[in-house]
Amino acid sequence: MILGRRRLRRVGTRVSIHPLFLFSAVAAVVAHLGLQVIVLFLCVVLHETGHAVVARALGYEIEQIELLPFGGVVRLANGDLGCAPRHEALVALAGPLVNLGLGWLGLALAAGGVSSDAYASWVSCNLWLAIFNLLPCLPLDGGRLWRASRSRSVGYARATEGAYRMGFGIAVLLVVLGVTAFFAGRPHIGALVLGLFLAFSAWQGLRDVRVDIIRFLDGKRSKALPVARARTLVARWDTPVRDVVRQFSPDRVHMVYVLDRDERVIDILEEREIVDAVFAGAWDAPVSQLPHTDVVADRKL
Repeated sequence: MILGRRRLRRVGTRVSIHPLFLFSAVAAVVAHLGLQVIVLFLCVVLHETGHAVVARALGYEIEQIELLPFGGVVRLANGDLGCAPRHEALVALAGPLVNLGLGWLGLALAAGGVSSDAYASWVSCNLWLAIFNLLPCLPLDGGRLWRASRSRSVGYARATEGAYRMGFGIAVLLVVLGVTAFFAGRPHIGALVLGLFLAFSAWQGLRDVRVDIIRFLDGKRSKALPVARARTLVARWDTPVRDVVRQFSPDRVHMVYVLDRDERVIDILEEREIVDAVFAGAWDAPVSQLPHTDVVADRKL
């Protein structure tokens, strides 16, 4: 049990409620917004259910669903979506599409003459969740879409870091908006809370990006890819292993040409050798210290 989080068990999947969700719910009830709390909870649960259903349809096992005030996190027990950009994009889109569909349904019912505060809250909450979660920054769904679209060209690690840095930028804008609204006599607590949430998430994500890379490499190690998807990288003899793996892309097998000071090829390393070296503790070691293959020393690249 994780301290400060309440967990429920349903059909082998652990569901946890983040303390921030409980805090927001209590604050809303105190402000006589109990109806909005119920609607928000239902919208978030359905949002995460959309992610879980698509992930399971793609063959992934769901280990945990964590509910946040602005969405949630689905954690997988097997596999890593980062190794399959198309899968990551499909799972990321599922949540916002569920909210958009539910919001449209609410609008259709309202157009048919069904009208109440509950319907108004239902529509606004679903549309708000969909739009907010499509912002292009991690840990939101839009950030996962960004990473899925960029990881093949710039590498998984760089795409991940870029999405977290965009989170910092959006967080600053939201905080500035909240502070400006406060001094203008129209306090906007929501903007401040969202900004602080994104800033903390971005800081935590960048701090733990090495963990993401290790998980990504572990997924690549267990996934066989055809040689036709090979990608060539070039690294100087003194380049740390960590800088090489930051360029690794999903759905590609990498061959790394190691150059000496005179830019001659002195070694050719397979992706498998480099990944094994990472798990053997050679994260900071120069690539020239990894096991060699036979290469003609004077061969020019």
